[in-house]
Amino acid sequence: MPSWSRFHILVHVILRLLKNRALSLFGSGWMPKFNPGRAIPTGLAVLASSFLTSAVPAAENPAADSLEKFGTAWRAAAHGSRADFVRLMPELENYLLYPYLRYEDLRYRRASVPDEEMAEFLEQYSDWAFAAGLERAWLRTLGKRGQWDSLLSHAPGVLDDTEVNCYVAHARIKRGQTEGLLPVAQSLWAVGKSQPDACDPVFQWLKKEKGITSGLAWERIRRAMQARQPRLTLYLARFLAPQDKIWADRWYQLDRSGYRQLKQSAKWPVQEHSLDITAYGLKRLARNDPDRAWDSYLVLESRFDWGADVRGSILREIAMWSAVEGLDGTPQRMAAVEAEYRDGKLWEWWTRYNLSAGRWQEVIAAIEGMPEDQRDDSRWRFWDARARKETGDQEQATQRLGSLALEANYYGFLAADLLQQPYTICPQEPQVPPEQVQALREQPGFERALELRRAGIPNWARSEWKIAVKALDKQGLRAAAALATGAGWPDMAIFALGNSGDLRWYDWRFPIEYADLVESQAGKLQLDSAWVMGLMRSESAMAEDALSSAGARGLMQVMPGTAKLLARQHSFNYTGHQQLMQATDNIQFGTAYLRDLLDRFGENEVLVSGAYNAGPHVVERWMAERQTDDPTIFVETLPYFETRDYIPRVLAFSTIYDWRLQNPVRRVSSRMPALDVNPAAAPANAAAEIVCRTTG
Repeated sequence: MPSWSRFHILVHVILRLLKNRALSLFGSGWMPKFNPGRAIPTGLAVLASSFLTSAVPAAENPAADSLEKFGTAWRAAAHGSRADFVRLMPELENYLLYPYLRYEDLRYRRASVPDEEMAEFLEQYSDWAFAAGLERAWLRTLGKRGQWDSLLSHAPGVLDDTEVNCYVAHARIKRGQTEGLLPVAQSLWAVGKSQPDACDPVFQWLKKEKGITSGLAWERIRRAMQARQPRLTLYLARFLAPQDKIWADRWYQLDRSGYRQLKQSAKWPVQEHSLDITAYGLKRLARNDPDRAWDSYLVLESRFDWGADVRGSILREIAMWSAVEGLDGTPQRMAAVEAEYRDGKLWEWWTRYNLSAGRWQEVIAAIEGMPEDQRDDSRWRFWDARARKETGDQEQATQRLGSLALEANYYGFLAADLLQQPYTICPQEPQVPPEQVQALREQPGFERALELRRAGIPNWARSEWKIAVKALDKQGLRAAAALATGAGWPDMAIFALGNSGDLRWYDWRFPIEYADLVESQAGKLQLDSAWVMGLMRSESAMAEDALSSAGARGLMQVMPGTAKLLARQHSFNYTGHQQLMQATDNIQFGTAYLRDLLDRFGENEVLVSGAYNAGPHVVERWMAERQTDDPTIFVETLPYFETRDYIPRVLAFSTIYDWRLQNPVRRVSSRMPALDVNPAAAPANAAAEIVCRTTG
């Protein structure tokens, strides 16, 4: 029997033993269905090692007892059970994560802990993930309590924390160390937002020292407007010279009206303030009403000499937002922008404008105007080839599409569709020497990260991991991917391989752990399982415990509000947002939402993918505004960059998951019917053959 087959059988045995062991420990309700037959044998030496280690019974693994006690202590701290926390701490002094308990203890006691103890702890554990946050909290506490000498002794220069910097400046004032403080205080004051209360004593000193000049106040007004804090300017106007206050009021009133009356500024005298207001006003107006901004510019340009750079930036904004809106005046406005002010973003939108208008020759010219590295991106190579095809240059189109069709991405798949060629997917077997993985596992940062994950503290686990991988070279990142894969931590493996450039390690970049759950739900709801997997991979990188800054949770990044609505509509049991961190429940809610969106958008996966990302009402507005039935142009010209990139990513990942799940591989174009055609009535493209080609 070949060695590969023997190893494959061994892995099946290991996986079944592990599943049985887990069921005996935790019961049958917690685990998703797992099919060992899906475990494609690649890089399995790493995985098997990890599985074998995790299957050791707790009674034979003393670390398990410490892990359990640590979890109890950590939860006690989180729930305010200080007595239980203090009781458990001494039992864990020799445990790997004991410093995390000390961190929690010192954070709790930071108002009374001796300086020497805190400083020694921070120095000893300076490379741990909690160090920066604990230091910041401690220094803030010293400032709040007026412990000026301690603060000056332990604050390490200028920090990336305004509150601490203000406390340090206050301490210098209190101790008479004000030499060189004036510019520091001015930089703290002259920002475009309100500052923390800790800064008030510093600003009072600054006023006393006459450090807030009318010019500095105007600079802060300018920054406040740029930061979209116009009401702050009402407060700042008091620091202006009497003759300057009228300009602050004019600016505020214009801003309130959305700069619709900006033409009236042609009557103003030409001076610094009027130049600032009109230049900013034109750029702001361009975002909301490019036509009005252009008309206003034509009235004001002969009056105000903003200088070449400011004038160029004004014209760039008007031209770009005109292109975003698809306005008829865009070509004239684009022509007014001199070459040196045509940056990559403007060229992109000029290209998209011409795509929407079907001006294919202009598409070619616009792409040729892009910087070389931008022009070489697969996105613009595709549109350049498509434009040449549309203009009848078949030879160049075929050559360029053929080259692009060798790439396994959205644009490569579309190129293959245009040529009716097979898709090119060239997988590479992950090759990481086991000793490298073991060496990485034993590095302190990775050791902490893995133990924190086992303890059920994913936020700190990820923080430790991200710090640890910063120092790795390409081979180290590969080892990190192997380590993460072996630990069942797919998102960390995916990010490591993205940074290492090993995009052909498909088995680790596109895991299929949740495929059985997805296929079960997809079958019930008549969903394409590969599409669901592709969307899930785009949403969370297959992290069951993913949590976004907006509060979206789990594999399919379901918002708690959406879950509540779905629970009412579909009679689901919903007990709270933590339920969304469980794969089974998350997939149930996420797929139900997809089914609802498909019903709403006529089974169109392109529109539904966009709605899942940006919201259904937004997509409906785009459909009304964008006058094209070509789905590829529709996607390319969406105004939200996130959704514009998200839909192609979902479609490309769906293709790869068709292949990974050993389904017939649907062509991307078959998922993208014309927007005026019911997908069910659209002709179905034949499945794409998958080959590995290096030349066309």
